[in-house]
Amino acid sequence: MISPGLDVIHSLFSRAIVGLPRRSFNAALLFSLLLPVSVFAEQVSGADSLREPAQIFDSRLPAPVIGIARAGKALVSVGPRGLIQRSEDGGKSWRQMPSPVSSDLVQVRFSDALNGWVVGHDSVLLHTTDGGTNWKVQLDGRSVLALLQDQYGRRANAGDQAADGLLREINLAMSTSATPDVLAAPFLDVLFDGNGNGFVVGAFGMILHSRDAGATWEPWVDRTSNERRMHLYGLAEREGVFYVSGEQGLLMRLDSQTQRFVTVETPYTGTYFGVRSFEGLLLVYGLRGNLFVSRDNALHWQKIETGLKSSVVDVVELGGELLVVSQSGQMVLLNQRNLGITSLQSPEIGEIYAASYSGEAGMLVVTQFSGAKLVDIASAE
Repeated sequence: MISPGLDVIHSLFSRAIVGLPRRSFNAALLFSLLLPVSVFAEQVSGADSLREPAQIFDSRLPAPVIGIARAGKALVSVGPRGLIQRSEDGGKSWRQMPSPVSSDLVQVRFSDALNGWVVGHDSVLLHTTDGGTNWKVQLDGRSVLALLQDQYGRRANAGDQAADGLLREINLAMSTSATPDVLAAPFLDVLFDGNGNGFVVGAFGMILHSRDAGATWEPWVDRTSNERRMHLYGLAEREGVFYVSGEQGLLMRLDSQTQRFVTVETPYTGTYFGVRSFEGLLLVYGLRGNLFVSRDNALHWQKIETGLKSSVVDVVELGGELLVVSQSGQMVLLNQRNLGITSLQSPEIGEIYAASYSGEAGMLVVTQFSGAKLVDIASAE
């Protein structure tokens, strides 16, 4: 389970939405439609990124890579303009896979060696059942818009005032779009448990729920303690308990009885780019090297002094230790038992978006604007 370079995405959002009021889902959606189609490169004018498959990239040139995950013994990475790549040699070489869309892709997750999901701009969600070789669209900006309008429309007709308010705001926002049938807001993470129960989350508080591994979906925007529609960046799950992390210190946990995501208090008000759940240990991480852990299901928190100067972008499990990776390339090891920190030599490789264990001892694969790169993490300071 690997998170993308969400700090990069967040910084782009932050520069664009300074001063945007967050009291209204309408205001958020209105602005989301003004976001550029691609944050990395200009798309071909008039092209429909949801109906145009990804073009074949020149393998001789480095291609930007944002998200990465292990699919059994293989690795799968994703990037701008629908790029999906697969490696069977621990990240030494990559082969581009066919992608049904040319929207920017930012995150990839696998529940086992065969079943995986990719999320990205234009509310895109792709699914594979063969380890990342072939992909099909499960959601996109058109189907998500139809889901929102159908669910909240039916509830509004039945007298639900909250649903009526959401419906009116969504419809007003879409009426200003250059593509009025597409919800352009990006999805930023997706996660399923072993029973096919899962969620997809994204910008402006967007969240949908599936009980059948993504075959069908239900909007859950109104089932969260996120009235201000903060961006939702990360998902975690263990033994059926789901967590969602977001900006301005937002952390939510799924209440199994009410079937709502309720706020969990944390000691930090900055953005959490990710949340990870292990046996007896919950982690949230984000801006400026901030990392917090809890051993009692988020009742009490301990700040881990990582010594990292830039944002934490990923946490990679390595046996009994966790490798904490920062945007600038700094890395430390966190011992899961005693929470001790071991500093590692920092490779001078530039900005990192995400990371994954390569499958070879001491080797990590990181994603960058210049592509995926192998990094030796064996030696400590």
